[in-house]
Amino acid sequence: MRLGSLLSWCWVLRLLVLKKSPASAAGTWRRETFSHHAVLDENGKYHLRWKLENTVITFEVEVETRGYVGLGLSPTGSMAQSDMVIGGVANGRPYLKDYNTLNFEGKLNEDHHQDYRLEYGMENKTHTIIAFSRYLNSCDNKDKIITDNTVRVIWAYHPKDVQHNHPQYHSSNRGRKSLHLLNPVVDTSIPSDVLVFEIRHYNVTIPKKDTTYWCQIFKLPDLTKKHHVIRVEPIIQKGHEHLVHHILLYQCHSILNDSILSIGHECYHSNMPDDFFNCESIILAWAIGGKGFSYPSNVGLSLGTSTDPVYVMMEIHYDNVNYQEGYVDSSGLKLLYTPVLRKYDAGVIETGVWVSLYHMIPPNMPSYISQGHCTMECLEEALSQEKASGIHVFAALLHSHLAGRVLRIRHFRNNVEQPLLAHDDEFDFNFQEFRYLKEERVLQPGDSLVTECQYNTTYRSNMTWGGLSTRDEMCLSYLLYYPKIDLSRCESLPEILPQLEFIGVREIIQPIKTWPFIIKSPKKYKDLSFTEAMNKFQWSRKKGREFNSLVQRIEMNVRCAKHNEEEWHVHGIPVSAPSLNPWESKSEMEPVTCRTAWQYSDPLPVLFSLILHIVLATGI
Repeated sequence: MRLGSLLSWCWVLRLLVLKKSPASAAGTWRRETFSHHAVLDENGKYHLRWKLENTVITFEVEVETRGYVGLGLSPTGSMAQSDMVIGGVANGRPYLKDYNTLNFEGKLNEDHHQDYRLEYGMENKTHTIIAFSRYLNSCDNKDKIITDNTVRVIWAYHPKDVQHNHPQYHSSNRGRKSLHLLNPVVDTSIPSDVLVFEIRHYNVTIPKKDTTYWCQIFKLPDLTKKHHVIRVEPIIQKGHEHLVHHILLYQCHSILNDSILSIGHECYHSNMPDDFFNCESIILAWAIGGKGFSYPSNVGLSLGTSTDPVYVMMEIHYDNVNYQEGYVDSSGLKLLYTPVLRKYDAGVIETGVWVSLYHMIPPNMPSYISQGHCTMECLEEALSQEKASGIHVFAALLHSHLAGRVLRIRHFRNNVEQPLLAHDDEFDFNFQEFRYLKEERVLQPGDSLVTECQYNTTYRSNMTWGGLSTRDEMCLSYLLYYPKIDLSRCESLPEILPQLEFIGVREIIQPIKTWPFIIKSPKKYKDLSFTEAMNKFQWSRKKGREFNSLVQRIEMNVRCAKHNEEEWHVHGIPVSAPSLNPWESKSEMEPVTCRTAWQYSDPLPVLFSLILHIVLATGI
């Protein structure tokens, strides 16, 4: 009797376990809907869809092949040290296995813990579809934890299925793409009455040099009433995806006229037209790897009123790293706008380190942190006069160059640190886009922001300077917010003299007539520019750390600019850097209770053991 009861319970539990298993036959599934989608290859053959439900992320890959498909999460974009899953449909039945390449050779190893769950799979005459899910944190040290940092997704496929438990080499059917897998879901639907305006450079010949900034002024549509831009999309000439690094759109002063419209020229050049200096306030930004950006349903960029821009200047940064000739580019931006107004006007604030040679990073440093301050004094003055109740930040773009590794925006209220406003601990120079905040953040009088950039200059033998080239560095963040106020830039720059005193400079030649300026003493630096003196100094990692500590403590110059040529009163005033504790990484994900090993494998033996324990304890 007792044995019969025990067996009955065992069969019930076994049926419950089997019911939770995914359908293995290709004909027993229902295709799911997904909130996110990306095309991973240039030819449109590999589509990835995904969605997040609590702590489980579900992927679906749709690939133009009848063989196996592979998807991986990589720390660098290469095969080595990656978390991989490979699946397909063979003889009408889907299959899936969890792999890793936890070696520097990139050798594929089957994972002992199969943490990816097959949801469904099918194939037709041309395509294979496989869907699978996993926990964001599987508690397996061979799986990558999925966070809201940039994720380097690697992909591959083959015309043949996996045979003998070992996939054949995928040859050239492979690649990588950086994504933000945990981006919030945002409504990107476009109303039927939307209007379109394109701003494009036409047939710009790209010089044979690594960095070119090209500028041209354009006139916006002549509108008789107010409109709102609700979406911005990049127009990148096919084949130039690697060449166009970023695009900025500046508002110009209304004193301009149409005579300037036909002139394109290198920005920041000695012969640049004077009218270009009348365009200083950034209103739109796009960077490499980014897609189009939709404003929230209650926000739009205002056009058509007396205070809105009539003329704008578009700046495109071309990154011709291989010094190729013959590039002729016609890239730009597409603005989608509507007469149906939204509640708020959007604005953008540039924060971080003022771009200058005074921002410098020593060579051979595995970790060096620059800090750009949007000071309490600047925000206090601007917000108190413009919007004392505060502004709502809804998206941010973090911007650095090749040495950037970790970027974050720290938020302080009356000197008390708040949760991070935005961050990326796995920053990818080739993937920079506006990211929606999970929750809007209010900035109010008494607040301050610090944009922190962590750099790695291990393989550089000279100083890295703040500048425009991708081999130079920047440390910036762009904040999208509402309602719009008269504040375009809120930045800082460390004073130069304490930095020079660190390397032993005693005197510079006055008055300053050259740039970079010249050192007068001591003798070892005499007649050298300050950049040459910095490079001559014998840097060590110990000296680099000491220099980093010094720069974070010295006085800084504040940039607090309005949308026209005017500045707020605190602009240009040196202030003491606030004393900040080093940032300590804290996971913003919910705590995870890691499962025991049996939960990764067949749970039935453990269930039988539990039932036996109950039987013995209760005397059934």
